[in-house]
Amino acid sequence: MSIEDSSIILSLLFGVVISTVILYFTLSRREERVSKPFILILLSTIVWSIGYLVELTIPSSSWKIIAAKSEYLGIAMLPVAWFMFSSRYTRHFHKITETKIVYLLFLIPFITIFLVFTNEYHHLIWRSIQFFSVGNLKTITPEYGFWFWICTTYSYAISLIGSFLLIAESLKFSRIHRGKSLLLILAAVLPFAASIGYVFRIYPFDLTPLSLSFSMALLFICVYKLKLIDIIPLARDKIVENMDDAVMVFDKNKKLIDFNKAAQSLLSASRAELIGEKAENIFLSCPEVSEMIYGNVRERMCEKQGRFFDVKVTPLKDENDIVIGSILIARDITDLRRYQSELERLNKNLENEVKRRTEYIQKLLDQKNDFIKQLGHDLKTPLTPILSLLPLIRERVEDEDIRKLIDVVLRNANYMKNLVTETLKLAKLNSPDIKFDIEKVKLSDVVEESIKESETIMKQKNIQPVNRIDEDIFVEADRLRLKEVLTNLISNSVKYTPEGGKIEFLARPDGKNIVVEVKDTGIGLEGDQKQKIFDEFYKADESRHDLESSGLGLSICKKIIEKHGGKIWAESEGIGKGTSIYFTLRGKKENRGSDKIVSNLSFVA
Repeated sequence: MSIEDSSIILSLLFGVVISTVILYFTLSRREERVSKPFILILLSTIVWSIGYLVELTIPSSSWKIIAAKSEYLGIAMLPVAWFMFSSRYTRHFHKITETKIVYLLFLIPFITIFLVFTNEYHHLIWRSIQFFSVGNLKTITPEYGFWFWICTTYSYAISLIGSFLLIAESLKFSRIHRGKSLLLILAAVLPFAASIGYVFRIYPFDLTPLSLSFSMALLFICVYKLKLIDIIPLARDKIVENMDDAVMVFDKNKKLIDFNKAAQSLLSASRAELIGEKAENIFLSCPEVSEMIYGNVRERMCEKQGRFFDVKVTPLKDENDIVIGSILIARDITDLRRYQSELERLNKNLENEVKRRTEYIQKLLDQKNDFIKQLGHDLKTPLTPILSLLPLIRERVEDEDIRKLIDVVLRNANYMKNLVTETLKLAKLNSPDIKFDIEKVKLSDVVEESIKESETIMKQKNIQPVNRIDEDIFVEADRLRLKEVLTNLISNSVKYTPEGGKIEFLARPDGKNIVVEVKDTGIGLEGDQKQKIFDEFYKADESRHDLESSGLGLSICKKIIEKHGGKIWAESEGIGKGTSIYFTLRGKKENRGSDKIVSNLSFVA
């Protein structure tokens, strides 16, 4: 065997060894994003190389043909694996290579392999086979069939796309990585040069497997040793060149390896001056930023030349969760701070204005209460002798018509007295200084007392009171004030309930409260009347001119219940369907048979 023959054989063997060694190291990192297609490339290269070695060295022509056919197990699969590797490395076409669509890429390779091993029946791969000798080595030189050119066109197409992706990605590398990017370009070009030389008979031997072995060695160095895959493609996914925010990428040695236009404008330096510089040298005027990159602080505000920036540093990790660098994002928040300052000023002014208005309203309320008190006193003073003298005058008058007129005056005077009394009572309840004597009382007993006090007005309309309150229910309330609420509610129900009606009293526990219900069979309520009945001087039936009603009873009830820390509301199914007044008080249901007072509390309502 000549020296030339030996060099060819040894070169192919060397290529197999290189690919096998690289395969061994790659298998230990098979979980990484690009490792699976990279492994498929290596396996395809090894199969192709071994098949070609057998084809060159075995003397039997039939076995040479079998060896040549076996080479297509690698030849057909390799372009698809190359495309998948390039796609995953550069993060392009991932919707094809990382989904089930990827199986379609293997359709032509599988058809080609089938046609190769059945070529004798159709000759779509090799129309005829001749043998060509160089020295002592003999190789087949077939005349290619129709399907061979389809397979070759497909293989070159997706291989070229893959190589283009690698070359395009390498051109994006920063100057500090520009020398390493040449390795990627060389790895992409070598196999094509060897393949074209063989297919078009420029060189008698197929050195494509050998060139692929060298390409794989270069790719292994770039991807796994120089860590280009760990920094650049991942960072490029996060950087939007035209972002308003300044974005910078640092490697694990804290060197700046990439940044966008906003960052360059912020740093006021050329790309050549910045790339490869350490963080502490870049941020001389803002040392706190470099401290963030070296330390554990992830976010802070920094100032530079009168402008404020919100700076965030995020660790950049690979798929094994190993920190391989960091990304710094700086957002100009100068305008935001100005808006915040203006908003704070406006809020402060608003708080002062609200305080001023509140004090003014409180002053008006105090004046109103003082006026009501004074007016009540001024009205009660003349009303007292009027109400005392009018009955005496009536007794001395014999004329029946004059007596009727005196009765009208007397009713109106009593109405005015009642109105003054209720108004003063409401004004007193509005005072923050009013005191309630809170005690634990048996609710059913207070209801019974209120029913007895209202017995006369209920009998006048034949209204039946029904006390359904459990004797074990106790509430915390001012006994006299609670009786006042119940008396007012009974009086209100009597006024608006037809003769022969009914008033029911019910209560139920609700958490720490007791919900009390006073339910009548009266005229009912509709719409917004349910809220308005608690307004001062409101009457549900405006057609009635009842001089016995001041229109303040429910307003007083509301104030008393609210002073107890409860709430009061009305419910009704509509006109003619009765009304239920509900209110809440603190209390609970106890298993006891007496109404002994267990506590006697006092608080300022």
